[in-house]
Amino acid sequence: MLNHYATPPDTPGSTRHFDFARELTKRGHQVTIFASSFSHRTRKEERLEGKQNYRRENINGVEFVWIRTSPYYGGNDWRRVLNMLSYSFRVIPFGLRLKEKPDVILASSPHPFAGLVGWFLAKLKKARFILEIRDLWPQTFVEIGGYSSKSSVVRLLRALEKFLYHRAKKIIVLLPKASEYITGLGIPGNKIVYIPNGVSPELFSDTGAQLPQELDELISSFKSSGKILVGYTGAHGIANALDTIIEVAKLLEERGADKAHFLLVGDGPEKERLVGKAEELSNISFHKSIPKNAMPELLKAIDIAAACVRKSDLYKYGLSFNKLFDYMASARPIIWGANSINNPVAEANCGIIVPPEDAEEMAKAIMELCNLSDRERQEMGMRGYEYVMKYHSVPVLADSLLEAIENTKPSAHPAKLC
Repeated sequence: MLNHYATPPDTPGSTRHFDFARELTKRGHQVTIFASSFSHRTRKEERLEGKQNYRRENINGVEFVWIRTSPYYGGNDWRRVLNMLSYSFRVIPFGLRLKEKPDVILASSPHPFAGLVGWFLAKLKKARFILEIRDLWPQTFVEIGGYSSKSSVVRLLRALEKFLYHRAKKIIVLLPKASEYITGLGIPGNKIVYIPNGVSPELFSDTGAQLPQELDELISSFKSSGKILVGYTGAHGIANALDTIIEVAKLLEERGADKAHFLLVGDGPEKERLVGKAEELSNISFHKSIPKNAMPELLKAIDIAAACVRKSDLYKYGLSFNKLFDYMASARPIIWGANSINNPVAEANCGIIVPPEDAEEMAKAIMELCNLSDRERQEMGMRGYEYVMKYHSVPVLADSLLEAIENTKPSAHPAKLC
């Protein structure tokens, strides 16, 4: 598996590929994940020391190959592009160096260059190539990034995506309607498989890691003063529309509605600006990212979970937010501000949906949940828990992944994935 941003549970970020690899390993398959040692979340070198350029590490039975990539510390500028390219170029020699011959190379596209390298390695290794599309590049650039569809960058990425779509044996998509976009480019629909994000039941059933002391003390101070804690966890980026939550906090404070306190946990290019915007408010707090295995403890401590996105036509293809499924697995009622074609919160009836970037409606929804009893909020949250375990648990999704792999070419022996 090639995923630049793949992470195990001891660091912040999505554990999608670790969870899949762990489940497949339990079933007798051999899986290796190639990931960057420089953390996209913390902007730090997390896994290599000194002059190390790569290192193999077994984490709970899952093999990782950590690859040194160029660091970047700011927003989405040329340094981040260099970080993407350095991963893509450096994964090639380390992929070739492995003695194992993979049956399948699955390349995930937080950026499309990983897909190109996956195809190239699959050709050299004579392996089957599966492409996973997490974001619809370059359509995301057009709909959210503000790029013209006629720009040279968009045209180049459009040519690259078509090249990869045509050469992949299977295309895994995380968005329920992404197939409409891809088939519109002339790709046969039978190549496309929908496998959304999900949750590991193990993560939410185990005790897991404890919260950092300062965060635990912060939460305790809110609880002791009788506050209802409204939590957001995850990236602080443009697409996350966190200005809406800050505007909600401001509205409630101006109106003297002091039941709720907002806690935003995570990092991202927008965080510094958001903290500055909220510095005059007394009902909102921020904390840095925490490891994924500490997330269940955090979500158990909050009363209401919140998430939102910007208004965008891109979401006509759907959304698959990790944080929504984490919220559900923690049995917390959810405020969800989005205009996506799919809506797991509505399907599970486990929260309130409001229009995107509408602070007034979100404020009303938060007060509605605050005015419910603890029991009513718990019942709402449990509906989300039952839904996510039925449709989005890793063992269920791993069945779909294995079926997709097997449909590329029948095999009598367990597959080895790299």
